[in-house]
Amino acid sequence: MPSPLAANINDGVLIDMALMNGVSYDAARNEARVGAGQRWRDVYHALDGYNVTVVGGRVLDVGVGGLILGCGLSYLSDLHGLACDNVVNFEIVLADGSIVNANAKSNSDLWWALKGGSNNFGIVTTFTLSTYPIHDVWGGSKTYTLDQLPALFSALTEYQTKPNKDPYANLIMQAFITNASIGAFVNMVYLKPEVSPAAFNPFYSIPTVTDTTKLQTLTELISGQLVPTIPRFDWFTTTFKPTVPLFSQISRILKTAPEVQTLKSLTAGSLALALQPISASVGHAGNRRGGNALGLEASHQTWFTLDTAYWSGADDGAAHTATGDLLARIENVARSDGNYLPYQFMNDASYGQSVIEHYGAANVQKLKAVQAKYDPNLVFQKLVPGGFKLP
Repeated sequence: MPSPLAANINDGVLIDMALMNGVSYDAARNEARVGAGQRWRDVYHALDGYNVTVVGGRVLDVGVGGLILGCGLSYLSDLHGLACDNVVNFEIVLADGSIVNANAKSNSDLWWALKGGSNNFGIVTTFTLSTYPIHDVWGGSKTYTLDQLPALFSALTEYQTKPNKDPYANLIMQAFITNASIGAFVNMVYLKPEVSPAAFNPFYSIPTVTDTTKLQTLTELISGQLVPTIPRFDWFTTTFKPTVPLFSQISRILKTAPEVQTLKSLTAGSLALALQPISASVGHAGNRRGGNALGLEASHQTWFTLDTAYWSGADDGAAHTATGDLLARIENVARSDGNYLPYQFMNDASYGQSVIEHYGAANVQKLKAVQAKYDPNLVFQKLVPGGFKLP
């Protein structure tokens, strides 16, 4: 997450979790124990030998702990929910130094709070995760020119809003608005070894520039998701219901808004948008697995992100303001159309966004009650200032 001090601290104590990096698999229980200092690359490689996987990150270099505690979107989420929903047990060190387990039977209120509650309750040392027999898949990346965006928006809406959307199909769509040489691309994955599945039919008639889709392992597919090397970046996120008219208005904003030119004028300045289709099944899965703190509506929705990248720290303020103002324009049209949903995806949120407030007043009060019980002196609220804190 692009939130300063979420994973470090200035003039304070930094606890390096890198050596808490174990991965073990219990075939009898269909569970994996994963150290909080791990990255998804090593988790997936360790489980590949057993032909199983977990609901985890879509970029191999991402850390396990931050992704899960922020909720964690996965290519398996339509089938099994978010990464946080698939935590069977959190082993956590509390502010008083005690080590406790939080699960459905023991400290269940803390188990609930850690599913989206971030770093506000203690230091998680080990996650016990449900595993699933998924290994060979079909998928890859299809790239397009930017003038195909209207067709892509239409295809995305059709794909996402089918009454019986195939839960084995997942994708993320991105478009580099300020860089036509990169254009747009759709990362598709089908969680079975089936070539060109019907779930992606809305996209097949749109001409591509390149196409890397093929049969491969899920880990191989995820390894194709590269992280840009530009040194500074900022992300903003929002949520809305997907409709073609709304996507058309977003297209218009991105073509005419002055903030786009502001971002483009920065040294190495670039702007990309990301659209992540979320099915109603994601919310239902969370409820089946004991609930979470997110306040997520069980409906078809799009988690939308503006990704800004640039070169110099001197441009931090300008980039942050311009991206935030651009997102506000998009949220205003979503509200006016009645399509806005009050949820912010923590893992893609900027440091100025009020993520936890968007979980809803009832969930915020419940989180505060858990905090008062397990951290009455507010150690992790006051001495850990980074990340998204309870309001």
